[in-house]
Amino acid sequence: MAVIAIIANPNARRNREWPLASEQLRKAAPGATILETRGPEELAGVAKAVAKDRPRVLAIAGGDGTVTHTVTALYNTLGDDLPPLALLGGGAYDSLAPLGGRGDAEGRLRRLSEALASGTELRVEQRDTLRIVPDGSKSGARCGFRFGVGLPVRFIEAIYATGNAGPLASTRVLARAFWSSLRRGPFARKLYAPMDLRVRLDGEEWPRIEIYGLVCSSVAEAGLGLRPFRRATEQPGAFHVLGLTAGPRQFALELPRLLLGLPARRDRLLEGVGEDLELSARAPLSWLLDGEIYTSKTGRIAVGLGPRVSLVRP
Repeated sequence: MAVIAIIANPNARRNREWPLASEQLRKAAPGATILETRGPEELAGVAKAVAKDRPRVLAIAGGDGTVTHTVTALYNTLGDDLPPLALLGGGAYDSLAPLGGRGDAEGRLRRLSEALASGTELRVEQRDTLRIVPDGSKSGARCGFRFGVGLPVRFIEAIYATGNAGPLASTRVLARAFWSSLRRGPFARKLYAPMDLRVRLDGEEWPRIEIYGLVCSSVAEAGLGLRPFRRATEQPGAFHVLGLTAGPRQFALELPRLLLGLPARRDRLLEGVGEDLELSARAPLSWLLDGEIYTSKTGRIAVGLGPRVSLVRP
Protein backbone atom coordinates (compact mmCIF):
# COMPACT_ATOMS: atom_id res chain seq x y z
CA MET A 1 0.00 0.00 0.00
CA ALA A 2 1.18 3.56 -0.69
CA VAL A 3 2.47 6.00 1.93
CA ILE A 4 -1.01 7.59 1.91
CA ALA A 5 -4.18 5.52 1.68
CA ILE A 6 -7.51 7.28 1.18
CA ILE A 7 -10.82 5.84 2.30
CA ALA A 8 -13.49 7.47 0.12
CA ASN A 9 -17.21 7.06 0.60
CA PRO A 10 -18.91 7.30 -2.85
CA ASN A 11 -22.20 7.96 -1.05
CA ALA A 12 -20.86 11.05 0.74
CA ARG A 13 -22.56 14.23 -0.41
CA ARG A 14 -19.52 15.76 -2.10
CA ASN A 15 -18.70 12.56 -3.98
CA ARG A 16 -22.31 12.09 -5.13
CA GLU A 17 -22.63 15.62 -6.44
CA TRP A 18 -19.19 15.77 -8.07
CA PRO A 19 -18.30 12.72 -10.20
CA LEU A 20 -14.70 13.95 -10.55
CA ALA A 21 -14.06 13.98 -6.80
CA SER A 22 -11.96 10.79 -6.81
CA GLU A 23 -9.93 12.01 -9.78
CA GLN A 24 -9.16 15.28 -7.98
CA LEU A 25 -8.02 13.36 -4.90
CA ARG A 26 -5.65 11.30 -7.08
CA LYS A 27 -4.20 14.49 -8.55
CA ALA A 28 -3.73 15.99 -5.08
CA ALA A 29 -1.78 12.93 -3.88
CA PRO A 30 -0.13 11.14 -6.83
CA GLY A 31 0.49 7.49 -6.05
CA ALA A 32 -1.93 7.37 -3.12
CA THR A 33 -4.16 4.32 -2.83
CA ILE A 34 -7.88 5.13 -2.98
CA LEU A 35 -10.14 2.62 -1.24
CA GLU A 36 -13.83 3.14 -1.98
CA THR A 37 -16.23 1.79 0.65
CA ARG A 38 -20.01 1.71 0.21
CA GLY A 39 -21.00 -0.19 3.34
CA PRO A 40 -19.89 -2.10 6.46
CA GLU A 41 -18.69 -5.19 4.57
CA GLU A 42 -16.40 -3.17 2.29
CA LEU A 43 -15.14 -1.18 5.30
CA ALA A 44 -14.30 -4.39 7.13
CA GLY A 45 -12.29 -5.56 4.12
CA VAL A 46 -10.47 -2.23 3.90
CA ALA A 47 -9.66 -2.38 7.62
CA LYS A 48 -7.98 -5.76 7.08
CA ALA A 49 -5.97 -4.33 4.16
CA VAL A 50 -4.87 -1.38 6.32
CA ALA A 51 -3.84 -3.78 9.10
CA LYS A 52 -1.75 -5.76 6.63
CA ASP A 53 -0.06 -2.96 4.68
CA ARG A 54 0.05 -0.16 7.32
CA PRO A 55 0.06 3.13 5.35
CA ARG A 56 1.91 5.97 7.05
CA VAL A 57 -1.28 8.08 7.01
CA LEU A 58 -4.87 7.04 6.39
CA ALA A 59 -6.99 9.87 4.95
CA ILE A 60 -10.81 9.78 5.21
CA ALA A 61 -12.80 11.53 2.47
CA GLY A 62 -16.35 11.82 3.74
CA GLY A 63 -18.52 13.37 6.44
CA ASP A 64 -18.94 12.65 10.12
CA GLY A 65 -20.77 9.38 9.45
CA THR A 66 -17.91 8.11 7.28
CA VAL A 67 -15.42 8.96 10.03
CA THR A 68 -17.48 7.11 12.65
CA HIS A 69 -17.92 3.98 10.53
CA THR A 70 -14.24 3.99 9.55
CA VAL A 71 -12.89 4.39 13.08
CA THR A 72 -15.26 1.64 14.27
CA ALA A 73 -14.15 -0.76 11.54
CA LEU A 74 -10.48 -0.03 12.20
CA TYR A 75 -10.93 -0.53 15.94
CA ASN A 76 -12.69 -3.87 15.40
CA THR A 77 -9.72 -5.06 13.34
CA LEU A 78 -6.68 -3.28 14.79
CA GLY A 79 -7.76 -2.59 18.36
CA ASP A 80 -6.01 0.48 19.73
CA ASP A 81 -3.24 0.41 17.10
CA LEU A 82 -4.77 2.71 14.45
CA PRO A 83 -2.58 4.49 11.87
CA PRO A 84 -2.52 8.32 11.92
CA LEU A 85 -5.73 9.72 10.44
CA ALA A 86 -6.26 12.77 8.21
CA LEU A 87 -9.87 13.98 8.10
CA LEU A 88 -10.57 15.51 4.69
CA GLY A 89 -14.32 16.15 5.06
CA GLY A 90 -16.81 16.02 2.21
CA GLY A 91 -20.06 14.73 3.71
CA ALA A 92 -23.52 16.14 4.25
CA TYR A 93 -22.82 16.64 7.96
CA ASP A 94 -19.20 17.71 8.31
CA SER A 95 -18.63 19.04 11.83
CA LEU A 96 -15.51 16.91 12.38
CA ALA A 97 -13.73 18.36 9.33
CA PRO A 98 -12.02 21.17 11.36
CA LEU A 99 -10.05 18.44 13.15
CA GLY A 100 -8.32 17.84 9.81
CA GLY A 101 -7.05 21.39 9.35
CA ARG A 102 -8.03 24.23 7.04
CA GLY A 103 -9.07 24.25 3.40
CA ASP A 104 -10.96 21.84 1.17
CA ALA A 105 -10.29 18.12 0.82
CA GLU A 106 -7.89 18.50 -2.12
CA GLY A 107 -5.93 21.27 -0.39
CA ARG A 108 -5.48 19.26 2.80
CA LEU A 109 -4.49 16.16 0.88
CA ARG A 110 -2.06 18.07 -1.32
CA ARG A 111 -0.30 19.61 1.70
CA LEU A 112 -0.14 16.19 3.36
CA SER A 113 1.33 14.55 0.25
CA GLU A 114 3.93 17.31 -0.17
CA ALA A 115 4.93 17.13 3.49
CA LEU A 116 5.44 13.36 3.37
CA ALA A 117 7.39 13.60 0.09
CA SER A 118 9.71 16.29 1.45
CA GLY A 119 10.21 14.70 4.85
CA THR A 120 8.59 17.65 6.65
CA GLU A 121 7.52 16.81 10.17
CA LEU A 122 3.77 16.38 10.38
CA ARG A 123 1.63 18.20 12.89
CA VAL A 124 -0.16 15.51 14.87
CA GLU A 125 -2.68 15.88 17.70
CA GLN A 126 -3.74 13.05 19.99
CA ARG A 127 -7.45 12.67 20.65
CA ASP A 128 -9.48 10.10 22.56
CA THR A 129 -12.55 8.55 20.98
CA LEU A 130 -15.78 7.39 22.58
CA ARG A 131 -17.01 3.81 22.43
CA ILE A 132 -20.78 3.42 22.62
CA VAL A 133 -22.27 0.08 23.68
CA PRO A 134 -26.10 0.05 23.37
CA ASP A 135 -28.31 -2.57 25.00
CA GLY A 136 -25.32 -4.33 26.56
CA SER A 137 -24.29 -5.74 23.16
CA LYS A 138 -20.59 -5.28 22.43
CA SER A 139 -21.18 -6.54 18.89
CA GLY A 140 -23.18 -3.36 18.26
CA ALA A 141 -20.54 -1.02 19.70
CA ARG A 142 -19.51 2.04 17.70
CA CYS A 143 -16.65 4.51 18.02
CA GLY A 144 -16.74 8.26 17.45
CA PHE A 145 -16.07 11.64 19.01
CA ARG A 146 -19.43 13.13 20.07
CA PHE A 147 -22.45 11.37 21.55
CA GLY A 148 -25.85 12.74 22.52
CA VAL A 149 -29.42 11.91 23.52
CA GLY A 150 -32.53 14.05 23.77
CA LEU A 151 -32.18 17.62 22.51
CA PRO A 152 -29.00 16.97 20.43
CA VAL A 153 -30.78 14.17 18.54
CA ARG A 154 -33.86 16.30 17.87
CA PHE A 155 -31.65 19.20 16.74
CA ILE A 156 -29.82 17.04 14.18
CA GLU A 157 -33.14 15.58 13.00
CA ALA A 158 -34.34 19.15 12.39
CA ILE A 159 -31.22 19.85 10.31
CA TYR A 160 -31.71 16.71 8.22
CA ALA A 161 -35.38 17.63 7.72
CA THR A 162 -34.25 20.73 5.78
CA GLY A 163 -32.82 18.45 3.09
CA ASN A 164 -29.44 20.19 3.35
CA ALA A 165 -27.16 19.35 6.25
CA GLY A 166 -24.40 21.84 5.38
CA PRO A 167 -23.11 24.69 7.58
CA LEU A 168 -25.73 27.14 6.34
CA ALA A 169 -28.61 24.83 7.24
CA SER A 170 -27.05 24.14 10.65
CA THR A 171 -26.71 27.86 11.34
CA ARG A 172 -30.31 28.52 10.33
CA VAL A 173 -31.67 25.76 12.57
CA LEU A 174 -29.53 27.01 15.46
CA ALA A 175 -30.89 30.55 15.00
CA ARG A 176 -34.45 29.22 14.75
CA ALA A 177 -33.96 27.21 17.96
CA PHE A 178 -32.54 30.26 19.76
CA TRP A 179 -35.41 32.60 18.91
CA SER A 180 -38.06 29.94 19.50
CA SER A 181 -36.52 29.24 22.90
CA LEU A 182 -36.70 32.89 23.88
CA ARG A 183 -40.42 32.93 23.01
CA ARG A 184 -41.10 29.37 24.21
CA GLY A 185 -42.42 28.62 20.73
CA PRO A 186 -43.57 25.24 19.32
CA PHE A 187 -40.15 24.42 17.83
CA ALA A 188 -38.49 24.93 21.22
CA ARG A 189 -41.14 22.83 22.97
CA LYS A 190 -40.40 20.01 20.53
CA LEU A 191 -36.64 20.28 21.07
CA TYR A 192 -36.97 20.43 24.86
CA ALA A 193 -39.20 17.42 25.39
CA PRO A 194 -38.26 16.16 28.91
CA MET A 195 -36.56 12.80 29.33
CA ASP A 196 -36.99 10.09 31.94
CA LEU A 197 -33.27 9.38 32.16
CA ARG A 198 -30.93 8.05 34.84
CA VAL A 199 -27.28 9.04 34.52
CA ARG A 200 -24.22 7.55 36.22
CA LEU A 201 -20.76 9.02 35.58
CA ASP A 202 -17.82 6.99 36.89
CA GLY A 203 -20.16 5.16 39.25
CA GLU A 204 -21.80 8.25 40.75
CA GLU A 205 -25.46 8.87 39.98
CA TRP A 206 -26.51 12.33 38.91
CA PRO A 207 -29.37 14.05 40.78
CA ARG A 208 -32.80 12.80 39.69
CA ILE A 209 -33.91 16.05 38.11
CA GLU A 210 -35.51 16.70 34.74
CA ILE A 211 -33.01 16.51 31.86
CA TYR A 212 -33.82 17.74 28.36
CA GLY A 213 -30.69 16.47 26.68
CA LEU A 214 -27.23 15.08 27.31
CA VAL A 215 -24.09 15.22 25.22
CA CYS A 216 -20.53 14.05 25.74
CA SER A 217 -17.46 14.70 23.64
CA SER A 218 -13.77 13.84 23.51
CA VAL A 219 -13.02 16.88 21.29
CA ALA A 220 -13.59 20.57 22.04
CA GLU A 221 -14.83 21.45 18.55
CA ALA A 222 -18.52 21.26 17.62
CA GLY A 223 -18.49 22.63 14.05
CA LEU A 224 -19.39 26.16 12.88
CA GLY A 225 -16.28 27.40 14.71
CA LEU A 226 -17.88 26.70 18.10
CA ARG A 227 -16.15 25.04 21.06
CA PRO A 228 -18.71 24.26 23.77
CA PHE A 229 -16.83 21.26 25.15
CA ARG A 230 -14.20 23.29 26.95
CA ARG A 231 -13.15 20.39 29.21
CA ALA A 232 -13.09 17.66 26.56
CA THR A 233 -9.28 17.55 26.39
CA GLU A 234 -8.68 18.54 30.00
CA GLN A 235 -7.64 15.03 30.98
CA PRO A 236 -6.28 12.36 28.61
CA GLY A 237 -8.36 9.22 28.86
CA ALA A 238 -11.58 11.06 29.75
CA PHE A 239 -14.42 12.97 28.06
CA HIS A 240 -16.66 15.95 28.84
CA VAL A 241 -20.32 15.34 29.72
CA LEU A 242 -23.02 18.04 29.67
CA GLY A 243 -26.58 17.54 30.91
CA LEU A 244 -29.15 20.20 30.03
CA THR A 245 -31.48 20.96 32.96
CA ALA A 246 -32.61 24.50 32.06
CA GLY A 247 -35.83 25.21 30.18
CA PRO A 248 -35.88 26.80 26.71
CA ARG A 249 -35.62 30.47 27.65
CA GLN A 250 -33.04 29.97 30.40
CA PHE A 251 -30.86 27.85 28.16
CA ALA A 252 -31.16 30.29 25.25
CA LEU A 253 -29.73 32.99 27.51
CA GLU A 254 -26.91 30.63 28.49
CA LEU A 255 -26.18 29.40 24.95
CA PRO A 256 -23.78 32.19 23.87
CA ARG A 257 -21.50 31.50 26.85
CA LEU A 258 -21.60 27.76 26.29
CA LEU A 259 -20.84 27.96 22.56
CA LEU A 260 -17.87 30.22 23.25
CA GLY A 261 -16.44 27.68 25.68
CA LEU A 262 -17.21 29.68 28.84
CA PRO A 263 -18.53 28.02 32.04
CA ALA A 264 -22.30 27.75 32.26
CA ARG A 265 -24.40 28.39 35.36
CA ARG A 266 -24.69 25.27 37.48
CA ASP A 267 -28.43 25.68 37.91
CA ARG A 268 -28.83 25.36 34.13
CA LEU A 269 -26.35 22.65 33.24
CA LEU A 270 -24.86 19.58 34.89
CA GLU A 271 -21.36 18.70 33.77
CA GLY A 272 -18.49 16.42 34.53
CA VAL A 273 -15.35 14.79 33.16
CA GLY A 274 -15.11 11.02 33.30
CA GLU A 275 -14.35 7.79 31.49
CA ASP A 276 -17.45 5.68 32.13
CA LEU A 277 -21.02 6.89 31.51
CA GLU A 278 -24.15 4.77 31.97
CA LEU A 279 -27.59 5.85 30.76
CA SER A 280 -30.90 4.12 31.36
CA ALA A 281 -34.41 5.09 30.27
CA ARG A 282 -37.77 3.36 30.57
CA ALA A 283 -38.41 3.43 26.83
CA PRO A 284 -36.34 2.98 23.64
CA LEU A 285 -33.78 5.75 23.44
CA SER A 286 -32.57 7.45 20.26
CA TRP A 287 -28.92 8.41 20.35
CA LEU A 288 -26.53 10.37 18.17
CA LEU A 289 -22.91 9.66 17.29
CA ASP A 290 -21.15 12.14 15.01
CA GLY A 291 -24.17 12.87 12.86
CA GLU A 292 -25.52 9.29 12.74
CA ILE A 293 -28.72 8.50 14.67
CA TYR A 294 -29.41 5.08 16.20
CA THR A 295 -31.92 3.60 18.67
CA SER A 296 -31.37 1.60 21.85
CA LYS A 297 -34.32 -0.78 22.16
CA THR A 298 -33.86 -1.30 25.90
CA GLY A 299 -33.00 2.31 26.73
CA ARG A 300 -29.63 1.26 28.19
CA ILE A 301 -26.42 2.75 26.79
CA ALA A 302 -22.84 2.59 28.07
CA VAL A 303 -20.31 5.19 26.94
CA GLY A 304 -16.63 4.50 27.48
CA LEU A 305 -13.33 5.17 25.78
CA GLY A 306 -12.40 3.88 22.35
CA PRO A 307 -8.93 4.03 20.76
CA ARG A 308 -6.78 7.11 21.21
CA VAL A 309 -6.07 8.35 17.70
CA SER A 310 -3.44 10.54 16.06
CA LEU A 311 -5.04 13.23 13.89
CA VAL A 312 -2.81 14.75 11.21
CA ARG A 313 -3.37 18.46 10.43
CA PRO A 314 -1.40 19.30 7.28
